[in-house]
Formats: sequence, C-alpha cells, structure tokens
Amino acid sequence: MSTTSNPPVPLYERLPEIYRTRDAEQEPANQLRAYLAAVEGPFGALHADIAQLYEDLFIDTCDDWVIPYVADLLGTSHLQGDPRTLRADVADTIALRRRKGTLGAIERLAANLTGWACRCVELRENLGWSQHLNHQRPDAGGRPPYADPALTRFHIPRGGTAPLRDPAALSLLGTPFDTFAYTADVKAAQADVRHVNLPNLAIFLWRLAAYRLPPVRPLAQPVVDLTPAPAGTASFALRFDLHPLDLPVQLFNTARPGPALSGGTAAPLTAPDAVPGPILAARLDSGTPAGHPEAYVAVDFFNAAGTPPDGFDLADVGLHLFMPETLEALLVPVPPATEWRWLVRGDNLCAWETGLRRPLRGGEIVVDPRIGRVLVGLDTATQADELIVLDGGQAVSRMFASFTYGAAGPVGAHPVPRRAAPSPVLADLRTVGAVPGGITLQAALDNLDIATAPVIIEIADSLVHDIDLALVPGTAIDGTESLRLANDLTIRAASGQRPIIRLAQPLSLRPVVAGDATPDTPAVRLEGLYLAPGAAFPAGAALVDRAAVARLEILGCTLAPGGHGLRDGSRAAMQPALRLENGYGFADPGDEDDFVPTPDIVIQRSVTGSIAVDERYRLTIADSIVDAGLGFGDAPAGVLAIGAATDPTTGWGARLDFDGLTCFGAARVAAVGGLGGIFSQRFEVLDNQHGCIKWTAFSDDADRLPPHHYCVHAPDARIVFTSERFNDPGYGQLARATDRRVRELGPGDDAMGAFGFLLEAHKWANLQIRLREFMPVGVRPLVLQVT
Repeated sequence: MSTTSNPPVPLYERLPEIYRTRDAEQEPANQLRAYLAAVEGPFGALHADIAQLYEDLFIDTCDDWVIPYVADLLGTSHLQGDPRTLRADVADTIALRRRKGTLGAIERLAANLTGWACRCVELRENLGWSQHLNHQRPDAGGRPPYADPALTRFHIPRGGTAPLRDPAALSLLGTPFDTFAYTADVKAAQADVRHVNLPNLAIFLWRLAAYRLPPVRPLAQPVVDLTPAPAGTASFALRFDLHPLDLPVQLFNTARPGPALSGGTAAPLTAPDAVPGPILAARLDSGTPAGHPEAYVAVDFFNAAGTPPDGFDLADVGLHLFMPETLEALLVPVPPATEWRWLVRGDNLCAWETGLRRPLRGGEIVVDPRIGRVLVGLDTATQADELIVLDGGQAVSRMFASFTYGAAGPVGAHPVPRRAAPSPVLADLRTVGAVPGGITLQAALDNLDIATAPVIIEIADSLVHDIDLALVPGTAIDGTESLRLANDLTIRAASGQRPIIRLAQPLSLRPVVAGDATPDTPAVRLEGLYLAPGAAFPAGAALVDRAAVARLEILGCTLAPGGHGLRDGSRAAMQPALRLENGYGFADPGDEDDFVPTPDIVIQRSVTGSIAVDERYRLTIADSIVDAGLGFGDAPAGVLAIGAATDPTTGWGARLDFDGLTCFGAARVAAVGGLGGIFSQRFEVLDNQHGCIKWTAFSDDADRLPPHHYCVHAPDARIVFTSERFNDPGYGQLARATDRRVRELGPGDDAMGAFGFLLEAHKWANLQIRLREFMPVGVRPLVLQVT
C-alpha cells in the first residue's frame, strides 16, 4: 500500500475525543498533543518503511538501494550510475535476453542505459557490391524498374546511384540513415568513427536533450507586400523570428521512439524523422519524394476569442504553428483542389530582407531550421492582417508557435516538469498569465512592502513578461528603484513552462526596514526563469545589482549572459549577471549598520553571466555555468567571471563554494572550497592556506590555489567543448576529445563541470559492459555520437 495515496492518520487524531478535549483544558494547554507530535516523526518513518516493503518487490517502485538485489535474482551483473537507467536495465533484462543479437534489442539496451535516442545500423548493408547477372535481386537493385511498380527513379537501390534531383534523400548522406553504397573501409576500427565493413555495427547516439517549448508568441517583422505577384506566387510575405528575443535558434525535432518491447513482438527500429536532432532543411520539402514535412511541422488553428484563448493541443513534432481560427475561413483552396493544404519547404532565410532564392508560393510556409525563422506566404491583405497586426507602429504576431531546441542538459531555464517546494500554509499565491484569476507580472509585484505572509508569484506560460520597477509604488528609495520586501518572495515558472522576464532596469531587492531583516528573512527565490535585459536596460549594468536580503536563490534559471552567435557569424556582447557591493545599496549609513544578515547567494543548475560580489556576501554555486566569454584558447582580457564588485582589479570577491561549475573566464575570490570545477582562465584565491579544491581543471595561467587534490591543468589536460557560445545546442558540453581525466575522473568518477551530475561517464561505461554481453560473435560495435 502506497503511503502517498493513503497517508497515515496522525497519532493525536486517533485518540478518543474525550482525551483531546481534556488536553485542551489543561494549563498549559495541548501538552499531550505536543508529546505525540514529537513521537510522530519516527512513527511516520516506521510506517512509511513498512509500507515500502511491498513496493520493494517490484523494480518499477522499489527504492534505489533495492535495485541490485532485484538484479541478483535475474543474474544481471551490477552497474553504477543514474538509478533511473539502472532500473530500466533490470526491468528489461528478460525481454532483452530473449531478443539477444537483434538490432531492436541493442537499440533498447542503449536507450535504457543512457536515456539517449539510439539507432543501430549494420554497416555491411552500406557496402557496394556487384550482382551476378544470373542471380539478380529485384528487391535490392535488379532489373529496371527494379521489379517493383512502387519504386521510382528517385528510390535508392542497394548499390545504386544517388538521385541528385532529390535533396531530401541526399541530406541523409553521412547520417545514421544513410542508404548509399560505400567501398569497404579496411582501416583499424575505432570508436566515434564510422567504418563501413562487414563486421561493424554502428550504434548512433543523440546525447543532446530536446526541449519543446509550449506556445510562445514569435517576434513578427513588418509584412512585405509582393504585389503585383506572378500567378501561383504569394502577394504578401509574413516574417517571424521564433525566439521572442530575436536570438537565432537551431530547431530540433522531437523524439518519437517505437513501442516498448513486450510479448513476442520486437520494437521497430528508430525512424529517420523521429530522432531528437537538428532538423534538416531538405527533409521539410513537400514536393520531393523523400521529403517528410509532416514529421517536423504541424499547423493548427486556435480560438483567439476565448478567455483565455484555447485550442493549443501540441502535436508530437518539432515545430507547431497555431493560427487564429478567423484565418481558416479566409483560406480558399486553388482549383481543382477542394481542400486547403499548407505547403512546406526548408530554405535559407538568413538574408530574407533582400529576397528569397526561390519564389514564395501562396499558402507556403518556409522554415529555416538553422536560425529559427519562419516565412508564410498569403494571397490577400485580409489574410495577412489575421497573422500580424500593428500595435503602436510595431508588428505584433497573432500566431503562436511551439518549437523544440537542443541543450546538453537541464542547466538553465528549460520547460521541464517541476515539483514545487512545499508552500507555507498562509502563503499569498499570485498567478501570472492568461489563466483563470491570472494577472500581469507587473501587477503581481504590487504591495510586497505590506505582505503579511510569504508571497509566491507563479508564471503559468512561456511568454515574455516585462518588469519596470519604476512603475511599482514605493520602489524609489536609496537613490534607485528597489523592491521593498516585508516577507519572503518566490517568483517561479509553472511546471513545463519557461517564461522570459525582460527587465527595464536591474533587479534590486531590500527589506522595508533594514533593521527588521534577520539571518533567515527576507529570502528571495527565482526558479525556472529566463531573465534578459529590455530595450531601455542600462548598457553595462548587471541583471541583478542589489540583494539586501538574507538569501537569494537562483534555481534552474538563465540570466542571459550574452555572447551568443549572431546571424552574420559574429558574437553578441556579454551581459553581466550580478553586481553586489558591500554596502548593500543603502543610502543611509544607519541602515547599513542595522542590517544584520550576511546575504547568501545560491546558484543551482543555472546559466549566468559574470558575477561581481564583494566579500561581505557568501557565494555558493552548484551544477552551473558562469560565462564571461573567455575560453581556454582565448587570450586573457582582464575580464572576471567571478570577482569583486567594488574593486575588481585589486579587490577580492566573496568566498566561493562550488560543486560542479563551468567558468568561462577568470576568477578572483577571497577564499574557496569546492569540487568538480572547470576554470578556463586564471584562478586566484587570497587565502590560499585554507580550504581545499578537488577534482577540478585549471588553465595553468599563474593560478594562485589553496591545497588541491586530483586536479588537472591545461594544456596537459586537453579540454574541448562542443560549443562555448550561449544558446548553441551543445553549449558547455564536454566533447569526446576532452582528456579522459576531465571526462571520467571527476567527482564520483564522472565528469567535471556543470553537467557532471548527468553521470554521462557512467552511461558510456555501462553501455560498453552490456554490449560485450549482448553482442553476437564476430560483430564489432562502434559507438558514435550524433549530437
């Protein structure tokens, strides 16, 4: 019996009513209640442990420590790593043994042990060979037209010639779904390289995670009038940048694995257009034999007149466009067609201001998956007005879009399921968004200075929310605008959402009365938020420039660090994240004296720009990226990723404690302790006689370090990232070319850096162990990463 579905009755409530009445009449009252409350803790733990005994009989519900004992019952060798992968490995043991040696079993095995999408390919099928004229195989490229009426000249027979007029088929060249013929590769086989030869089995893995955003409002550009338009072409071109902040974004598709192994039926192999990888533009074309746009793009209509608008049911594709229902009635099919059908194609839209390489047809949707742009061709101005309207001279999209992007893991703000922390009983919950009872984020910040209970602001969508502290009553204080807090404050994203908060000026926090602050209150928590500067944001200012609070927690957030790639290939300017000075921003020296707390700045699983924090704070960072834009190969530029705010050149930043940190830039702190870090530039500590750093990689550029243990130094230990630019799919991910000591010998015998908690080294090791057990004799496995 589960303790969750049937919680135990408290001991005090089990007493007869007469004893509870007499207990309330005693002086002091409720002595028996207090006594039983003390007993309740161990009693509840014992009750839960007994209830868990039944759950421990099943691999799906057992505690993590029980997994190896269940594995022993099946004779399964023990592995180490993520409990979820170990649980899946044991759960599928019988099914995989029955299908030992089949491609479906190997794919399922790899997916269980890594959590990544997988595709297995017998590379002997890609070997070119000549058929004997007396024994032709019509199913593999025999007599024209290949002895099958369903086959055309665009199909690729085994050993046949590539159809140059079908870019959708050619786009699969070199991918796991390549069907073209090759000569035998007789070089010594090695991992991460595709060797086409008889004994080789390629196991392709998609390491990057694909995150699908709920509907967002894309950034609309002015409508382009193409009239007079030649017959068959569009009269109006509607342009949309999918990222609301006008950042280029690589579009990914969603993963659609086949059904699980069950009964006597083997799971189908992974399909070409059902993997969580970058969308190939050629696969989007509607008019090509190998094009498959319906696997990537869906178009639906929503009810814009609803309160709130409804009809946003997501399809399982990488890009889903939602247009107002009022447009549907205006779409008239072109004879002889009797039903409207959208046309889709992939193309390069990097320079759409100067025109397209191919004309835009009416009812055509052009997608550039490399930079996240969409172009819609329509025939009339009335149709165009349904998708883009003018508001104050600015083009505003009435179309919503759900798109999928890639990232190395859940570091930063992503639309992931979240389990909200237990809220205080008397918490003031304020919901933001187009939901029943929802208000704007700007309105939700009112009256924080008179709150009598902790305030929780939950944002229920993934749209852009603007904050201007100057518009919040009572924020003009200490010569700036600061939120005055009478109680704790939490601003969080709802489960599955990634809202963007655009700031008009830096976020600034202080108590209503400096002397009322305690070591515990007020505390501020930001969770699941994407913070970015607005158009009027002061140049060079940090996103958070004051934290006169007991504790500031930044959990699963992105404080946009800048430095992302632009569409012309250049790099955007960097954006500082925090700048916190010793005086806490108080204009009155008496307030500074009355302020008791030493503020704790806690950053977990987040991405931030540079952090400048003076020594009268405490700084704790876990599983995060701090980006000042300087990698291992960049010349020092005097820019600090972590340092002091008042005097960054000669001063020392707050004490730093870290556990899993990737730091792109120099660090200069007063004291330090931590493990699992990667520091790409000089690291200096004032107090190098105390503290300890373990399992960390340094640049070896005149570092000033405390005692350290099992640390490595570049260039002796080579460190390579898939990408060092924010917003790239592989941002902060360690490449396989990185030194083994950094990838596999960090904390817990896994990787150093922000993504060490993913236990990817254990995943690779577990996969190799199981492949040795399940691989048929004479077959050589080659594990290759696609992303």
